[in-house]
Amino acid sequence: MDIITSHNSLDFDGLAAMVAATKLFPQAIPVIPGTLSKNVRHFMGLYKDSLVFRTPREIDLDAVERVILVDTRNPARLGSLRGLEERGCEFIVFDHHPDGPNDIHGIINEVHMVGAVTTILVEKIRNEDIPLTPFEATILALGIYEDTGSLLFTSTTYRDVEAAAYLLRQGADLSIVASFMEEPFSDEQRQLLQKLLSDVKRYRVNGLDIVVATGHEKGFISGLDVVTHHLMEVVAGDAIFVVVIMQGKAQVVARSRTPIVQVNKILAPLGGYGHEMAASAVIRKPDLKMIEREILEQLATSTGKGLSARDIMSSPVKTIPVDVTMEEAGKIMLRYGHTGMPVIDGERLVGIISRRDVDKARIHNLGHAPVKGFMTQEVVTVSPDTGVADIRRIVVEKDIGRVPVVEGGRLVGIVSRTDLLRTMHGDQYPEDHAVMYNRGEYGLTHDCSDILEYRLPKRIKDILKTAGMIGDDMGINVYCVGGFVRDLLLKVKNFDVDLVVEGDGIEFAKKLAATLGGRARSHERFRTAVVLLPDGLKIDVATARTEYYEFPAALPRVERSSIREDMYRRDFTINTMAICLNPQRYGELIDYFGGRQDLEQGLIRVLYNLSFVEDPTRIIRAIRFEARFKFRIEPDTLQMARYAIQRRMLRHLSYKRIRQELVLILEEKDPVPALRRMEEIGVWQYVLPEVRMNETMRYTLSRVPRVLGWLAERELGTGVRSWVVYMEVLCSQLDQAKLQLVIDRFHFDRETARSLARIGDIMELAREFQRNEEMPFSQLDLLLRGYSMENIVFFLLCLDREWAWEKAVRYLELARDVKVEINGNDLKRMGLKPGPIFKVLLDRLRAARLDQEVTSYEDEVKLVRKWMEDGSC
Repeated sequence: MDIITSHNSLDFDGLAAMVAATKLFPQAIPVIPGTLSKNVRHFMGLYKDSLVFRTPREIDLDAVERVILVDTRNPARLGSLRGLEERGCEFIVFDHHPDGPNDIHGIINEVHMVGAVTTILVEKIRNEDIPLTPFEATILALGIYEDTGSLLFTSTTYRDVEAAAYLLRQGADLSIVASFMEEPFSDEQRQLLQKLLSDVKRYRVNGLDIVVATGHEKGFISGLDVVTHHLMEVVAGDAIFVVVIMQGKAQVVARSRTPIVQVNKILAPLGGYGHEMAASAVIRKPDLKMIEREILEQLATSTGKGLSARDIMSSPVKTIPVDVTMEEAGKIMLRYGHTGMPVIDGERLVGIISRRDVDKARIHNLGHAPVKGFMTQEVVTVSPDTGVADIRRIVVEKDIGRVPVVEGGRLVGIVSRTDLLRTMHGDQYPEDHAVMYNRGEYGLTHDCSDILEYRLPKRIKDILKTAGMIGDDMGINVYCVGGFVRDLLLKVKNFDVDLVVEGDGIEFAKKLAATLGGRARSHERFRTAVVLLPDGLKIDVATARTEYYEFPAALPRVERSSIREDMYRRDFTINTMAICLNPQRYGELIDYFGGRQDLEQGLIRVLYNLSFVEDPTRIIRAIRFEARFKFRIEPDTLQMARYAIQRRMLRHLSYKRIRQELVLILEEKDPVPALRRMEEIGVWQYVLPEVRMNETMRYTLSRVPRVLGWLAERELGTGVRSWVVYMEVLCSQLDQAKLQLVIDRFHFDRETARSLARIGDIMELAREFQRNEEMPFSQLDLLLRGYSMENIVFFLLCLDREWAWEKAVRYLELARDVKVEINGNDLKRMGLKPGPIFKVLLDRLRAARLDQEVTSYEDEVKLVRKWMEDGSC
């Protein structure tokens, strides 16, 4: 394992250098060795969800083989990581400090006398043409500006200036840099700051927090802007105005944190000038009260209403019930991309649960425990009218990631760190969820060999390498492609290997099958093949091809082509990536159409404007991927989909193809969002026009995953086809005639058709069961006999009374475990003649077992003898 680390009491240069090192060593884990400096601690209070760092306790130190060490060579400064140098670890060192007697010497030592160690790493990033996002560039700029005193310290070199200029070209935001830096401070400035702090006045103007500080000085003190900057760090507010009379003149400095307060306009009547966010004025006839009054009047007339919780909160709020398990809470947060969620008991907010809480529960094997045992119960809340500055202060001071918004005792919204940071950064700030790459524009290729090595099992890696070697022997290029590559980058488990060869795919498949001891099954028309291996593994092989469509909704015709053209025929950019498997290029990612960037940004995008016209099923597929990955359909793509729907392209599809796509959607973990989307954009009318989804149906659909998961945990739902259960719910409000139309139209298999045809019987059975609370288990067993497991799950979904649910579940558990111990030989020994009576007796014994009338072999014998005596057998 490789790690990246720095020194204890980590400053911005060390932090920035660690971030830069992750770009150069993407497989290494960044580890904070100990404490953080004050400014870095404040920075991490806001940005901890965007920077994934570990602590020494969270890694196995014995597994560390290589250390990338930045901004120090002194082992005494390694905090909790001290001692790694004595364990035989290899070190790669980046530093800018003078040599010391006990320095660590690495296998590579990049030590340069520059103002900031971040400069050294930025130079390497620039030389290797590794893209940076504006957010990353801002962090790296913080490191350089802090350690060079905003490029003013005598230790600053031209290399630091060039590195800072490069970061500015990459989009670094100097306003963010300035907000976290500590500037040089004189004794006079420090004393003035203390005086101003004692005379701070706060005003609320148009919902904005305004700070005014005034003072008198006999002599002139330079750097009032620096003092104002420090004062603004100490005193939170949307804007600050500092007025100090010096040598008979009033020096006024203003700073703003929000575009709503344009301080140059506020100070203009006083003769001021400057920028919207920073301005100053010198007033020759000073009158502090008059100046303060003028500033407040200008604020009242020149500023709009400040942002409040109501403006930036997310609503309605996704919540977690108090009795949900930690494991399920983690899944819910992952599903929606949240780092934390409110916990409710009924309609009452009772706590907050975070991903970190879930991680702690997993570490202690308590994933089964309810969230109420781990949630934070002292919830800090705000009202909808609370200002953004106040919320930002709460988030930093309380070190919390989200603040619920409560009005009239009711949860009406939630404000997260991301919501706050977007008010500062706009769209440049990354999303809540972590992504694998974040490098802006991408080149044509990228080395993914490490990803193949670390994320795939040995069996799959061996197959891929064998395929590459066979390709070399045949003189053709071989690639793994499509969903396999997409899911590899998303860290989603998917071992369904799809290969594309720039040559004869069928001949390649035959050689691959022979080498691996399997057999190949080919499809000449599409020039594809499937390699079937003895262990059941299947490998799909295709010839690189171009598809064209003879008419809308037709199946594609195929021609031989290159890998680029083969990728271009695919449905969405996220499925157009390929990884070369030939030995000389093994692990080389090919991305012609920006698939990685769309994967990062969570976008479903078609490759060309006729895509949906040529294959309308792609509309349904786009909805499926959108729901599965919690992505969104890119706006132009959505417009094209709506256009194809308006032109009624879906009517060209056969119901066989619609059925295939519908089944795939219903097999997703949570198909409800996709079904809603189909309704929203007009697809549903071509799928199940008879069905009108109301809130009751949507609620029942949302229960299906929970019921199936609950049954699976108890080994009661083995072999249940979830999509059939969803179809039963969807068709549950149809009369028998319309239901039969649906069954006939989709040509379901016999078992599915039979299950669907019986949903009316199941609903009546559920009503009968709930009318008879005393119904014995044996009678319920008789009623449910002959129904499919999908029918039985639907039966459970039809129950709306707690006692009925509990009784039905108890029956299923008994039915699973019940076993009649008497057999035919026992009955013959008891004097009974073989015949139909044996089955009757065994069925009666099963009923007796279910009703707890007998519990042992001896009980069964006694009961049979009783039946023999009274002539009932």
